[in-house]
Amino acid sequence: MNLEEILIDCVKKVRGENICVYDMLNRSPFYDKMIIASVDSLRQANAVSGYIEEAFKDTKFKIRNIEGGNTSWVLIDCFDIILSVFTKEEREHFSIDKIYMDYPVKVVE
Repeated sequence: MNLEEILIDCVKKVRGENICVYDMLNRSPFYDKMIIASVDSLRQANAVSGYIEEAFKDTKFKIRNIEGGNTSWVLIDCFDIILSVFTKEEREHFSIDKIYMDYPVKVVE
């Protein structure tokens, strides 16, 4: 699996929903993709980072940083891809998808 697939798989393990992959190539000098997902609880949001750490153990992929432990927004920087996991309420509150509305997006079912 590639990095994007691993991250999406980890989000799905906690029953993440509304997963959007925004193409940031040629738009950001720092990362190629932004994945945004929603979960129902803080516990689910925090569990994602644990699943990612476990999934990365036997791969070449690394985590640069994790921000927001025990909050309604967890950001996981995996160098080429940034994963943001929000509770549904926080995602709506920040209208985060509006920021990227002009970017190419792939919605994951």
